[in-house]
Amino acid sequence: STGAKTLFVPTPFAIRTALLDAAIRTQGIASGPPTFDTLKAITVAVYPPKQVAVTNLFAKVQKPARHDKKKGEEEDDTAKDKAMTRTIAFREYAHLWGNLGIAFSCEQAGLGVVRALLPQVNYFGKRGGFFQLLDAPQEVHELPEGFYLLDGAGLPGIGVGTLPAAFPLGVIQVMDDWGPELDWEKVNVYTQAKIKLGEDRTRKSVILPYRLARSSKSFTLYERMT
Repeated sequence: STGAKTLFVPTPFAIRTALLDAAIRTQGIASGPPTFDTLKAITVAVYPPKQVAVTNLFAKVQKPARHDKKKGEEEDDTAKDKAMTRTIAFREYAHLWGNLGIAFSCEQAGLGVVRALLPQVNYFGKRGGFFQLLDAPQEVHELPEGFYLLDGAGLPGIGVGTLPAAFPLGVIQVMDDWGPELDWEKVNVYTQAKIKLGEDRTRKSVILPYRLARSSKSFTLYERMT
């Protein structure tokens, strides 16, 4: 892609998929279906870090070469032998200052599964990201103050949800999650089943408690308000 933006925190889709990937890598493909069922039933919440700095930059990237010439143009003979071509792409990277907390709510057996998998995760979503578990997971009976559920209102046409009467202050982030129709066959990369947006992969608007602190042509700094 020649354009890519970033979110402040990992999405529920990325978190669930990273845990499922960890299960398959450490326990084998046979652990996939039962782990998938466990992860699909959990509720995810996050404690946003104190600050997020988002860089705005352009980078040189390689993309597959297209040899279909446009009408009235002649294709360069030297380009026919090239599998990749260089182009300029826009990228955003988020640097988190402070710790990111992630909380899971599910049955007791499910908590044991998540607790065993978290140390095996070092990125969410794209492999260019990096996360490190800092402490052993703890079990609590109520969601601690400062955590935000990632179950915002669904967008019309591609999600489900009910809009509240009032919204808190913050920045809206559109996040994806495992949809109600998603099953093991569709997340298994060794099958031909396709994931459909709106059914297997839903998008929801989540308001995170950030305000704009500073900005320039190269970065934007956000601070948590609460």
